[in-house]
Amino acid sequence: MSRKSYAETIVRSKLMLEAMKANKASLSAKLDDTFIGKFASDTSEAEMLNVQQEKLKAALKEQTAKLEATLKSMEKQYAEAKKRIKLDFPQEQWKEFGFDDKR
Repeated sequence: MSRKSYAETIVRSKLMLEAMKANKASLSAKLDDTFIGKFASDTSEAEMLNVQQEKLKAALKEQTAKLEATLKSMEKQYAEAKKRIKLDFPQEQWKEFGFDDKR
């Protein structure tokens, strides 16, 4: 059984709620106003939380893109500095800079 997305689950619940409200007289006694009220409240809260989560996911994607761009720039600078250090310092001193490559 495949799991439905949050949005699909919310839409299904909203549809069921509307039908329950329209057919309240024919519903089982267990599906009373208290049950419907709690179901409606949970559905509304789930919808709000889903919107917040989607905003957070979008912000996370944006932040990840910024991080990746910064890391790419940093790695380029690291490689450039390493190359220069290898030319300017004796191999014995390379470890001080955090690497001990072969020539």
